[in-house]
Amino acid sequence: MPSIYTPTNKVVPLTVVLPINLENIDELVQGTKLCPDRIKVLLHQIYSLWIFDELNDKKRDGHYHKEGWVKLSAERLKVLLTKNYTKYDEFLEDNRIIEIKRTHNGTKSYVSGERCTPYRINPRLLNPKNGRRFKHQKIIKYGALKAIQNDQLKFEKDQYSDKFRKIIPFCSIHKKMNKMLSSFYFDTDGLSKFISKVGSGQVILKRKSNRGIIDAEMSAYLINDNSIPKPIVCFFGERFHSAFTRLPREYRSFLRIKNVDEPLCSVDISNCQPFIVAIILAFPEVAKKVLPEFEYVLDKIKEIPRTKLRQYLELCANGGIYEHWKDERGLDERDDAKTEIIERVLFDTLSSRKKYRELRNLFSKRFDDVWKGIQVMKSITESELPLVKSICLDDKGNFSEKELHKTISCMCQRFESRIMTGLIVPALIKEGVGPFLTIHDSVLLPESKSVIAKNIFIDCFERLGVTPPTIKIDPYGAIPEA
Repeated sequence: MPSIYTPTNKVVPLTVVLPINLENIDELVQGTKLCPDRIKVLLHQIYSLWIFDELNDKKRDGHYHKEGWVKLSAERLKVLLTKNYTKYDEFLEDNRIIEIKRTHNGTKSYVSGERCTPYRINPRLLNPKNGRRFKHQKIIKYGALKAIQNDQLKFEKDQYSDKFRKIIPFCSIHKKMNKMLSSFYFDTDGLSKFISKVGSGQVILKRKSNRGIIDAEMSAYLINDNSIPKPIVCFFGERFHSAFTRLPREYRSFLRIKNVDEPLCSVDISNCQPFIVAIILAFPEVAKKVLPEFEYVLDKIKEIPRTKLRQYLELCANGGIYEHWKDERGLDERDDAKTEIIERVLFDTLSSRKKYRELRNLFSKRFDDVWKGIQVMKSITESELPLVKSICLDDKGNFSEKELHKTISCMCQRFESRIMTGLIVPALIKEGVGPFLTIHDSVLLPESKSVIAKNIFIDCFERLGVTPPTIKIDPYGAIPEA
């Protein structure tokens, strides 16, 4: 007699991520009418939401995130666990597998402004074993697999709706980029050895925390198993986001291409974001062709007298802006200079805290016209440019004038993505260097194709009529040791 868990429909098993100390769920649910695979799907969803924040620099240090809480709506729980999801809640709470934030009278607590309840995996299940807090497992139950599919379809429907406008439809180039993703996979054996070295302290990384590097390991198995959401193109910056764009940079050493027996490398633009700011300021008429919706902003930029812009442009184009700023500020590390320019000068709010005033005053003194241009882009109001309202949304999706500084990051991201999808990617495809993987301003491909790709990058900027950037090639043939 077949097991009650034997699928009646032909299914393709999917990988889910579970806490390392979780008991055998199949045995635990015996005597109940609960589906063990649906429980695994819920735990996997909590992991997926948590690891996404862990790999996001802005969200990682938040107190809410550090405690392991994620937000799940009742509508989503109905899709994942059936309309009787409260029975799963009670079972999982009673067995100390999950925790749910509740009020003093026992009712579910809701996140302010959202109809979502905080859930988390019980921390006792996440005591590390050999440095790892998660494991992966296959699920085969048809109902659970169908729930995952329905959840993804609902997510895509909501995201594509005019109401939310979070992503834009794929163009033909996006479809070609999407098709190439399936050619990439991870050497999970090599990655596992690397993660073990990180967990034991044999490999020291220049990061505030190694937790995300270790916990994200399971995402590599999901990618290999194709148990991942499809890519999106965000409305804000029109960037092509896939599962690969979220993963730590160190993981790229373990990426492989099917049927390609050679090391991979990345080809990308040196100090890309400062360089794009320089191009927008130095070539506003060219920028109009790429960013026609920002014509009003670019016309205001044209009015700024140019004094130090040429020096700034040369430093960015030569790939030396961070080294220059490191010397100016007397900093110890290049990364410190990069953080200051990116996070405190280019993309932070105009109302700086007192401790950042000194470095901003120095930047203004050294590159006065660049600073004035940055101020213009950060201070355009909704009345001047109606588009600003859809760009400068806060975390809850509401328009706030405190978010006006987002205009400059939107301009830079759209400029970068339009150059990539409009010029560079089509040229790479035409030259037959694929399959390749795009991660914002970089392209990952076999080392033998790197020089061709580098020349294409430079040629595309020259065809645009602007100063080309320095294009760097980083090999990923060896395990990162530091």
